[in-house]
Amino acid sequence: GMRGDMPVALVEKGTTPDHQVYVTTLAELPNLVENTTIHAPTLIIIGEVVKLREKLNWFDADND
Repeated sequence: GMRGDMPVALVEKGTTPDHQVYVTTLAELPNLVENTTIHAPTLIIIGEVVKLREKLNWFDADND
């Protein structure tokens, strides 16, 4: 399987005014899901590409 420190992003309600982005690791993903109310639709992105979020953050001026 993938290593536990692999970055993960959950993008909830993407491209809408209500969007939320949660960034964690694969190892911590179960804790995030258990302790956070996440609504559909949510896109799960797994991999090093998650680290580009801050650089490519064109949609969210607040940097969730």
